[in-house]
Amino acid sequence: MLELLRQVPLFAWMPEEGADTLSACFDLCAEDLSVGETRFADGRVGCLLRGTASFQTCDGARPLRPGEVFALDRDRQSIPGTLTAGEDCAVAWFRRDLIRHVCYRACWFHARLILEIDRQLYM
Repeated sequence: MLELLRQVPLFAWMPEEGADTLSACFDLCAEDLSVGETRFADGRVGCLLRGTASFQTCDGARPLRPGEVFALDRDRQSIPGTLTAGEDCAVAWFRRDLIRHVCYRACWFHARLILEIDRQLYM
């Protein structure tokens, strides 16, 4: 999973031990989707790792490119919606509630991921 994560800017900084730490910290998991498959965000945040997909909300569909975070607004609030694979793709999912604050251990990996998400949201 680490090599797949490192292919996108959001996770490019992550050292080897970071994947295990973030996996435990955020319930981070990667999932492969085949073309046309859908997933509900269900309060999770996603990051498209490879392939193409779109994120459908009540305001319409937004095409996604690898590296884009979705289901999260600039205030780090959840945006309900459905992810649909435009082609075979991979997505990383993690818990939205943990994006709002650094974990109780105040780990460097958690703080760095929040910083990277904020950079992307405010570009």
